[in-house]
Amino acid sequence: MSSYRPLPALAALVLVLSSGARARAVTPPPVSARAGTARVDGSKPSGPTPMVQRGLILPTGLLDPYVSPLVEHPIGKDYYRMGTSFGTLWGIVPEMHVDIQIGPYYIGQEPPPGTNRVTVTGRYLKTRPLDLGASFMAVFDPNPRHPFVSYVQPGLPALIRPNKRLRIDSGVFVPWYPTTDSHLGLRVPLNVYVQIVDRFHVGGASALVVSDLRDPHGTTSVPFGLTGGYSAGPELDFLALTPYVTWTRFYSTATGALDTRSFVAGLVADFIIDLR
Repeated sequence: MSSYRPLPALAALVLVLSSGARARAVTPPPVSARAGTARVDGSKPSGPTPMVQRGLILPTGLLDPYVSPLVEHPIGKDYYRMGTSFGTLWGIVPEMHVDIQIGPYYIGQEPPPGTNRVTVTGRYLKTRPLDLGASFMAVFDPNPRHPFVSYVQPGLPALIRPNKRLRIDSGVFVPWYPTTDSHLGLRVPLNVYVQIVDRFHVGGASALVVSDLRDPHGTTSVPFGLTGGYSAGPELDFLALTPYVTWTRFYSTATGALDTRSFVAGLVADFIIDLR
């Protein structure tokens, strides 16, 4: 997986596009949930497209719908819940794509505030070992009882491919929570993926997450995740199945302890549609 969710979604998309130009929040998204979904550029290959060889941006004219059923044990809660997210990546213009995600929606429960998002990502540096980009994400909530915009997050995503079997996703992202207690946070992901064979990869995903920069010691946490993936087909006949598990607050500086009870586990299934 990479470092790569209907009137409310359109409204949020307009908000993002009018503010500037995708990177997983009050609770950060799973660090491994969308890893590796951007495809390589170029013509349709004759064989599979290894995950570590894909680029930061989905090529123009391609649509990448995805669905992600999941089960989770929320932080600080004594229950489990099941849900599903839906979304799509869309290569809207050269060197830029948009990612729209709706959900997760939970079985028998109202979704927590701020679970829908729109992210626009552009790439300004493209080399064989390194991709650099800029992103802007808006997280919103159509429930009238909650603020419509939960937070916005500009960022600088980076992708490094030292060789044909290794990929590293990172970057710097700064969420801003425009609530009555307005504040900034910080997120620095580090995801490492290894291509075992052309169709299979495994990886680990983590991040440094500071929920409130006014209190770094009390609000810093480090999630940790494991993932793998199977790519069933070449570029434009693509189907990917990506299971993952993320311990959402694996380490917290406030407690100085490990938390292996809080987790999100699921499967991301996505495929490519050629609109060209």
